[in-house]
Amino acid sequence: MDNLISQALNKVHMGIMIVDRQLKVVVWNGWLERLTGKNKEDVVGLNLLEVCPRFKSNVYLNILQNALYHGQSRFCSSALHKAFILPKEGEDEHLLRQNMNVDPLYLEDRSYALIQISDMTNVNTRVYKLKNLIKELETEYAKIKISEKISKHLSLHDPLTGLPNRLAYNDRLAWAISNAQRNHGKLAIMFVDADGFKQVNDTYGHDVGDQVLLEMAKRLSETVPSTDTVARLGGDEFIILSHLKDDRDAEVIAKRVEAAFSTHFKIAGNYINLSISIGISLFPKHGQEPSELLRQADGAMYKIKKNGKNGYGIYEPEHV
Repeated sequence: MDNLISQALNKVHMGIMIVDRQLKVVVWNGWLERLTGKNKEDVVGLNLLEVCPRFKSNVYLNILQNALYHGQSRFCSSALHKAFILPKEGEDEHLLRQNMNVDPLYLEDRSYALIQISDMTNVNTRVYKLKNLIKELETEYAKIKISEKISKHLSLHDPLTGLPNRLAYNDRLAWAISNAQRNHGKLAIMFVDADGFKQVNDTYGHDVGDQVLLEMAKRLSETVPSTDTVARLGGDEFIILSHLKDDRDAEVIAKRVEAAFSTHFKIAGNYINLSISIGISLFPKHGQEPSELLRQADGAMYKIKKNGKNGYGIYEPEHV
């Protein structure tokens, strides 16, 4: 039977060691022989601290003392302690991870400590790889979210001025009309077009023309309340969506916008005077549908253009 037990101890896939109260090694199995290169015949009878120097640490000495003298068991995780039994010389110990169980044993009136060592290196490596994989996936996910955010922003904004584009404006107008219908609100749709912008491009070049458009966007945005929307439809066409308390407020806003263009632009050493024409339609007075209101504001703006430019006009039925 003892021979069978000895064979079994040498076959198990973990380290089995037993020490007595003087910390002399009594049992040293085959797994430990293969790991350390130290044969049972050379180890049994030696002091554990000579065979495994890491047990000189007070932490491990106390664990052994508690098992031998107080019958206490203890588990030590590889996550905290890394390794307890070092490999044979020439093998890398840094990646080694071991769990350790220490339990008391008794034979007649003597007590012993059973030390079981489990190799967790592969498990730790898989966990480490899995953590890295999760980290990589989180990084990729963050990049995708940023990319989606950038794509969404680009799809809804004018690349030159950064203002909302026609698509974004249409969405905001539809939402504003829906909200105003529920709350009896009033809106103004203001079509803004620069007078003689083509001449600016022809005279000073498109780079200066782009700077003029940027300045237009800035002046319009600074003129209307932050709750209103200024969008660029394309070219020198801008549009404003204003929330009103009274229809007459639309004229107040239009005059304020006109005043914002009363001073020249100074761009690249050039002084450029640029007036604007504004066409206005009102919700709910002139219609309920976004396309209808846009068409009416556009018509009102073209009437201003036709009558000499540089002014504003509110839609009247004869405009269409």
